[in-house]
Amino acid sequence: MTSMDEEIFDITKNERLSFVTGPRGSSKVRQFENQSGARIRVDSEPSNTMIRIFGNSSQREEAKILIRDTLEKTSFIPTVSYFILSESSFDNNRLKFVEADEESSNGRTRYFVKFIKDDDDEYNEPDELDEVNIEDYLHITPCQFNTFDKLDDCLDILSSKLKSNFRQRSADSLFSEKIILKPRIFFGKVLFFEMDNPKDSFTLRDWYKFNVLSGRGRRGSTGEDNGNRDGKTVNVEFQQDSPQVYEDFKVLQQKFGFKVHHKRPSKDKTKGCVYIYYTPTSTNKKRKLKLRWDEDENKWKVVNHSHSINRLANFDIVSGSKAPDFRFSLKTHYDLSSEGSKVEEIINNIQFSNSFAERDGMWFKSSDFSDTLMQKAVIRQVIEKKSFRNESYHITFATIKHCDINNRISTQKLITLKHHTWAQSVTLNNTEAFMNNVFDTLNYVQDMISTLL
Repeated sequence: MTSMDEEIFDITKNERLSFVTGPRGSSKVRQFENQSGARIRVDSEPSNTMIRIFGNSSQREEAKILIRDTLEKTSFIPTVSYFILSESSFDNNRLKFVEADEESSNGRTRYFVKFIKDDDDEYNEPDELDEVNIEDYLHITPCQFNTFDKLDDCLDILSSKLKSNFRQRSADSLFSEKIILKPRIFFGKVLFFEMDNPKDSFTLRDWYKFNVLSGRGRRGSTGEDNGNRDGKTVNVEFQQDSPQVYEDFKVLQQKFGFKVHHKRPSKDKTKGCVYIYYTPTSTNKKRKLKLRWDEDENKWKVVNHSHSINRLANFDIVSGSKAPDFRFSLKTHYDLSSEGSKVEEIINNIQFSNSFAERDGMWFKSSDFSDTLMQKAVIRQVIEKKSFRNESYHITFATIKHCDINNRISTQKLITLKHHTWAQSVTLNNTEAFMNNVFDTLNYVQDMISTLL
């Protein structure tokens, strides 16, 4: 940086920036200038190419985001997704779909998976079954359905994707910004719907060959396409919240040593953290604001602004019983400076207006942003939150108010778990250590679930 109003970056080695430096680069530059308010100049010399960005800090920041988002459109890394049965020792036993007690908002019948054991009233001795060898089915695309004894193989694929992601971002790095990982465990239930013949029992062989073909399903993310589609089709969703974890948490506290984690309580219980998800009209990349009430300044302040949010992985661990399931989720994002930005101005304009007040238990609603660059925002506000810790893990119970883009309000409950080290930075150099930690955590949570059986 040479002055308060100009930033200079060397893009000589970044071949994928041809959309700026190539024959049509001038029109793209004008588009970025119109959307950001910054002035952008590309200086090409025989030995190097420099890009200069002029404007105030907010304008320069927005211009850099637009350039990066365009880069990421050409380097999409698909989500690594698995549905993993928590046990794999019932090789010659059957499984079945059991109708879930929870009602679906759209009236759709949903099911969870249950092993049929010898003492089950519905158990019928199966016809002769060949011994199942999972290696015979790992080549099937999508090979998303797996068993817990193959967790190492699943994590190896994620590790490769993560390293590839780090290398790619390093090669494309222009603005010295660090990619941030957000790993979490969510407790809930993996529910299936609109599958073929839900009343029929099935075997592990069928499980390995399930295909996810719904719009909400995740397909083609963990293998090469060989055209093999001879398995059954299912549609899957993960329902967050688990009443059993709430009800039996004292059992988990006693065995795993979770103790109440005390934080400085807010004086106003109605002002839990607010999360605002939006996609600017200038880009198709989702962003997220985190607001916290500042009692000293008597206003909502932006404490975090994330952009380029990508879901890198979902591992859904299926208990095969009425016990809770859980999901390992891994997302990536970059942090943005919000001070003096347009979004900070929008938040202040809303909260300092004469009509600003708590409505339906929420301080911000989607309709507040209808005439701004944050239109169609989704709002989530923490209503209640309790945290517990032991030597290695942190588990949180939260009640959330949710406002969708149509201003409809709902209440959700979330139970999340994370390792204490997950707040630390993950880079290419410590990816292996992070993945070992994920493996240990998934086995730890598996032990927690087994305690509830």
